[in-house]
Amino acid sequence: MQQSIGAGAGKRVEREGGQETTVTVLAIFLFIIGTLLIFIGALIVLIGTFLIAVGATLIIMGMVLIAVGAFLLIRRLLDRDRTRSHSW
Repeated sequence: MQQSIGAGAGKRVEREGGQETTVTVLAIFLFIIGTLLIFIGALIVLIGTFLIAVGATLIIMGMVLIAVGAFLLIRRLLDRDRTRSHSW
């Protein structure tokens, strides 16, 4: 720091030091907020990926159930046309 002789010299140094402190605090604050936003974004992406996987699984299970139901209905309908050769 440069020292000056005069009445306002001390105030100028204090003001600059205050600005440096303010900028440092602001930088730390922005760093923390940015880090939190990154973590929240990553969490949302993970949750979204999990939900997509669950949704895809439910869709596949639904298609399987529809296919099994259609198979059973078609088999039942085709069985009526045949003569009953069962013993029971």
